[in-house]
Amino acid sequence: MNDPWKAVLHGSLANPARPGTVLLVEGPSGTGKSHLVAGLRRRRPAGSSCLTLTCAGPSDDDAQHTFDALDALTRALGDPTRTAVPTLLVVEDVHRADERTRRRIRHLARTLPNGCALALTWRPEDLPADRPLLGEPLSCPPGTAVLRIRTGPLPAAAARELTERTLGARCPDDVIERLYAVTGGVAQVLVDVLPVLAGTVLADTSPGGPTVDAVEALEAPPRLAETVLRRLAHLPADARRLVHAAAVLGEPASEAELAALTDLTAETVRGMLLAALTAAVLTDLGPRLYGFRVPLAARAAAASLPAPERADLHHRAAQVLRRRADVPWPQVAGHLLAAGVRRGLVRAAERAAETHAAAGRHREAARLLQDLLADRRIPGPARARLATAALRRIAGFTLQDAGVLLDTLTGAPLLPGPLRAQARVLQGLSLCTPTTPDHDGWLHLERAARTLPDEPGLAARVLAAMSMPHWPGIPLAEHRQCAERAGAALAATTDPVLRAAVNANLVGLLLTLGDPGAEQALPARPLGEYQGNGDAASAGHRARALCNAADATLWLGRYHDSRSFLERGAALAGRHHAGPHVAHGIRSIRLLLDWATGRWTGLADRAADLVADTARTPVLGHEARTVLAALCLARGEWSQCRAWLAGGLAPHPDQQLAPVAALSSTVLVRLALARGDHDDARAHATQAWGRLRSKGIWAWAAELAPWAVTAALSTGDPATARTMARDLRTAPGAPHLPLAAAARRWCRATLAEHDGHLARAADGYRAAADAYAALPRPYMAALAAEAASRCAAGEGEGADRDTVDRLTDALLVLTGLGATHDAARVRSRLRALAPPRRGRPAHPGLSPREREVAELAAGGLTNRQIAAALHLSTRTVENHVARVLRKLSAPSRRDLPARL
Repeated sequence: MNDPWKAVLHGSLANPARPGTVLLVEGPSGTGKSHLVAGLRRRRPAGSSCLTLTCAGPSDDDAQHTFDALDALTRALGDPTRTAVPTLLVVEDVHRADERTRRRIRHLARTLPNGCALALTWRPEDLPADRPLLGEPLSCPPGTAVLRIRTGPLPAAAARELTERTLGARCPDDVIERLYAVTGGVAQVLVDVLPVLAGTVLADTSPGGPTVDAVEALEAPPRLAETVLRRLAHLPADARRLVHAAAVLGEPASEAELAALTDLTAETVRGMLLAALTAAVLTDLGPRLYGFRVPLAARAAAASLPAPERADLHHRAAQVLRRRADVPWPQVAGHLLAAGVRRGLVRAAERAAETHAAAGRHREAARLLQDLLADRRIPGPARARLATAALRRIAGFTLQDAGVLLDTLTGAPLLPGPLRAQARVLQGLSLCTPTTPDHDGWLHLERAARTLPDEPGLAARVLAAMSMPHWPGIPLAEHRQCAERAGAALAATTDPVLRAAVNANLVGLLLTLGDPGAEQALPARPLGEYQGNGDAASAGHRARALCNAADATLWLGRYHDSRSFLERGAALAGRHHAGPHVAHGIRSIRLLLDWATGRWTGLADRAADLVADTARTPVLGHEARTVLAALCLARGEWSQCRAWLAGGLAPHPDQQLAPVAALSSTVLVRLALARGDHDDARAHATQAWGRLRSKGIWAWAAELAPWAVTAALSTGDPATARTMARDLRTAPGAPHLPLAAAARRWCRATLAEHDGHLARAADGYRAAADAYAALPRPYMAALAAEAASRCAAGEGEGADRDTVDRLTDALLVLTGLGATHDAARVRSRLRALAPPRRGRPAHPGLSPREREVAELAAGGLTNRQIAAALHLSTRTVENHVARVLRKLSAPSRRDLPARL
């Protein structure tokens, strides 16, 4: 029992000799009173009985039934000859009871027997303010516990759980927050609107759950609307006028503001406000502020007004809000739009966009600017001002919002030519970041670069975007050429914001190539020195530069540098609201960095969260999907591994960012090797290697090379394996990079092992393990140590102490990472290298092979996975498992850990 009152109530019903309990449950309509008492009925002690009655109004035929039932119950409970049976009596909607029913409830409370409980529910807003609940003060027998419970809005966490359970999908935080706000957290309202949202999800062809736009489009559900309009109809005319004004205003208002909206005198406003509060149409929302407890209820009241009256109130609302000391410009702009008033609208919209952007509400800023730019009634000069403001803010918008806004700008005939040209350039830039760039995007930027000879600043931005090396299918030579042209164009401008934007795109290529000019493209000032509007814009690009630097050094194996760049970039982005593009990039880089460096605790949950948060733009979650696939591979969850990389939302490798494509291909090659499908492994490796050869950035081959060489050898193609190893070894710059150097050692060891030079291979794998450990890449270091032990063991011979110690360390690393499949395989090899001493069997009755199979099965591996780990047939493993279960008297595989 989490709440003390539940324990008290339970105690009364569990002990017939204990004094009874009276539970008073009050709360507004829809806040879960009936749900609460239903839970009491379900969880009452065994052997107790329950009776539930619902009060009806005096004119309702059911009122007599309620009274008769209460009368019969009262007589039964008062019968001295009755057998004492604990009883829970629930009377709902007591606010509707007539006087004789209230009198009967008072009598029942006064004579409540021991071992019984009485629960009464009512709505305080429907009870006359000058009358007690039962008409007279409550009187109970001595020792009776009288408890009061007030229901209210759901906690935010409960609202999220209810929403996701109903919709069957994870919802983004902004959707949950907005849904909670418009429903006031009222359970019944939430339950009523969720089916409507579910309908929008089913009708939406795009992936993902509901959107903020869908929440904003919600109307008041019928039950809520009927309740509001019924209560509104019983108010005096001036009170209805005041309520309508509050509904259109849509936020807490003071008496003075309500008077300004309605032209009523202060005295009249006070009286009408009291009437609206008494009728529970309006509520107290703070010190001398009043409005609707549920914003959707306000929408119902506002919608009941004729359109001309509603437009007039919107205009008045804008005027009232302008008088506040801290003007809420977004609301002012919204009211002017709704009123159809153009005077002052553009200025209000500009201030509103600034307010949204300063608070990080980029979506709201984008939506407002879209609405205004689509309005042809706004004069040309004013539209140009708005377009300039929109272009200044575009970096902070989501992909969908930026795309719609740029489409509006490029097709706007009333805008000056230069503004439309700038919009076309940004439209091209949006194709290359942060989404996966494709060939069409590259061609778009090429056309833009050719048409901007008189705009060196814009040309520099376009060319810098084309220099970013992640474009799939574009050779390195073209990126170099674009970078040189961007640098030349940049020399013609001194605009600090433009220079920061161009450098942010150049830094990735420069770091990848080891160019000393990379340092000049990175922020030099301390993070706290960026102030003002110009600096804020520069800071967003500088944050992007640091994140691009983190990404570039990540793929080179410079993990300490990468983490340093990432933390600096994240701090700068957070301080200056760099926008969702940068935020998603930061999360993706951190996932990849933590995966590489062995920070796997909670990694799968964080990756799954990013996949869910990017459901409407799946390409933004591909790095997260790749991390999830790699984790599944290490755990032996092969089907799920493939689903993450080959499902409907996974892009083809030819359409992925080039280094990410190399990593995802590496996982697919390893998966095929683990399954024994060597032809599939070679096919993936060959295709991925071809993409890397076309790109020409061999540093990115470091992830793939060890497994591509293994795949080629597994299909009897040593020539291809040696060519791949040579590509990595002779590529300019790559051998000197830390990750590529470790991979080169692995490849050399793999070739030596294939040629039968096992001692040389063992030394090579140990060197690779040391190189990976120094990066740090603990997972790869452990796998290299396992390979070294395989070679050291030779043809089943023993191994020296160093090999056993290294393999033991590798087992500890893999176990700590949660790589259960790999750990089980290493554990098996370790037992083979260092078997138990004679006379002390690992488990009496089990052969060494049965012991191996038993431990792998106890670790959760399937028969097929055990067969792959021990190089046995699945049928042989099935027989071993059956004998193990019989010898250990284990009913099932789940019992093996305890038996062992």
